[in-house]
Parts: sequence; C-alpha cells; structure tokens
Amino acid sequence: MGASNLKRFKLKFTKMDYSIIALAVLFFPLAIVLAAVRVLVTHRHNRCKGRNNRLFGWVLAITYAIMELLMILATIDDKDIESLYSATVVWGVIILVPAMIMLVIANKEDKKFGSLLQFYSNAILHRRLVQVEHIAREARQSPAHVIRDITFMFEERMLPNGKLDNGVVLIPSLHRKSEPFRGEFVSRNGQRVQYSMGDTTARPAPISRTEPASDPAPKSVECPGCGARTVVTHVEGKECEYCGTVIVA
Repeated sequence: MGASNLKRFKLKFTKMDYSIIALAVLFFPLAIVLAAVRVLVTHRHNRCKGRNNRLFGWVLAITYAIMELLMILATIDDKDIESLYSATVVWGVIILVPAMIMLVIANKEDKKFGSLLQFYSNAILHRRLVQVEHIAREARQSPAHVIRDITFMFEERMLPNGKLDNGVVLIPSLHRKSEPFRGEFVSRNGQRVQYSMGDTTARPAPISRTEPASDPAPKSVECPGCGARTVVTHVEGKECEYCGTVIVA
C-alpha cells in the first residue's frame, strides 16, 4: 500500500456493521444498543474509531428517518401539521444533529489514523526506528496503541513481512548487510597487498620502482584473515583453506 493510500485510509464496514444498519430499519432501538456495544468493544483500536463513529452516525440517521416517517403517518388523520413540525425539530436536535456530528468526526478520525500510518511507515522504513517505546514517544501514542497499529499494518501488508518481538519491530529485509572489512599488509618481499574480509579478491598494490624485485621462489606467508601460514609464489594468489582470503606473496 502506497503512501497516498495510507493517508486515505478508511476502514470498511463488516457484515456485522451492515447487519446493524439493516436492523435499524426494522427495529431501531435494538440497532442503537448493538451499535453502542460494537463501539465499546472495538473503540480502543485507533483504526476502528472512524468506522465506529460512521456506524453510529448512520444508525442514528436511519432512526431519525424511521421516526419521522412514523410521525407523518400518525398525523395523516388529524392533520396536525404544527405538531409534526415541532416534533421534527425536537427529534432533529436530539438524533439527527448528533448523527451528522458523528459522521464528520468519523471522517476526521480516518484522516488522523491515515496520517498516523504514514508516520509509522516513515519511522520504520526510512528512519529505522524499531523500538516501540521510541515510536510511541514520537507519535505521542501509548505503547499499547503502537503495538496494535503496527500489528494491523503487518496484517494488511502495509509494511514488509516482519513481526513485533518484545517491543521491537523486526523486518528481515531491512537488515543492512555488514560491509566487508578492508585492509592492507606488507608481504615479506616488501610488496603491499590490499585485502577484504568477506571478499574473494585481493589486489596487490603496484610495486614501487625503488622496491627490490620479487623473489620467484615459493614462500611461506601468513594469512591476513586468520593468521594461518601457507606457501605461495609471487606470480599467483592462493586462497586460504581456512578463511577463504586470497593471499599474494
């Protein structure tokens, strides 16, 4: 999921949410109770706050529509339009206005969590923050919230494959390979040799004109990598049989 998608985060309704909304049409008092229970159970999750407000907002809006319909049907016979207007305003203030406020809050909560996801992604992937406590402190969230949010990101593949282990974000693909150690040594015949631990090449430095010519006879040379001695000639390099470092006489 790209950065722009993270900012546009919006948790979709589940089958349970749609069932609660449908129930509001048939029996709105029970739908309000179920929506309240749904909010109480899941509202500790940052990702659910927008969806919960949106769910409750829709349930209240449908409840208001059903009540308005019932009031219209009740006033058909007596034609008491003034009472209908009064009841519409009262129930609008009690139910419809809170419903609209909840829908606005839902949109803000989704944007807020989208920005939080973007922060987590940048902190982990670019700044290499892996300690939950450090991330929580900079995000101004509790460690428990950070753990739930990052776990959600792993589940939704918003982060590369990884896991949380003892308060540390572990993503194998982000582990940097250690750079090979490079060095230089002088062989017995006075030749400078560059070597690299973990590399398979050793590059002898050009021989200075003032240095004596190399002796073509085989010599016992100490390996710069592990210290083992081996016999090599000046015309060829030999790989150490113990550590793999190429040795040049």
